[in-house]
Amino acid sequence: MPTSALDTSKVNLRRATYFLDIHRDASTGPGAPNKKLRELPRSAVVFAVGALDAYLSEVAAEVMVSQFGNGTTTQESRKMLASIQKELPTLAIELAMAEPGLDRAEHIRKQIVEHFYDKVSNHGASAVATTVIRMGAKPGPVWSTVEKAGHADPQARLESMTRRRHAIVHRGKAVRTTRQLAHRCVLLAGAICDSVDEIAVDAMKTAASP
Repeated sequence: MPTSALDTSKVNLRRATYFLDIHRDASTGPGAPNKKLRELPRSAVVFAVGALDAYLSEVAAEVMVSQFGNGTTTQESRKMLASIQKELPTLAIELAMAEPGLDRAEHIRKQIVEHFYDKVSNHGASAVATTVIRMGAKPGPVWSTVEKAGHADPQARLESMTRRRHAIVHRGKAVRTTRQLAHRCVLLAGAICDSVDEIAVDAMKTAASP
């Protein structure tokens, strides 16, 4: 069964394809699409890379909470928890004093996700590798699985798409982006999420094993 983070990523990646659907449907006839329509493939890339970034934050938190609850925390996860405790020194007291109905695991998961969003860069191939290592696995199988799914040299392709996204978002560049290229970006992001999720599910099963 996939993680809830993967379910969310699929919703967001589907949204990215809507930009491309609109671009395709409005681009019939002679001549290049107008200026507004040319933003749609770029928007799809931004949305797809963002969906992958968000997925890595969410799935890491989901696995970490599972590991914490079962006493199988990795060294990388311990480092992350130590960072969160420095930023939120009252967290332990809050949990100890909380109402009986509070879902403590969910509360911690939210704090971890917020930490990732605010303090941790989850961009590019290195973020994928770090996320997998944090789960107690090796990143190599992720890339080999993605390659087998039809995406040649996925690490380099992800780096390229991430740079493209940064140029669009942070520098306001009108980077030439075709609908076909944007579609490949969406598919690549989805394949990476699927591959990482297999490792995440295995990590949570291992954590729950007696």
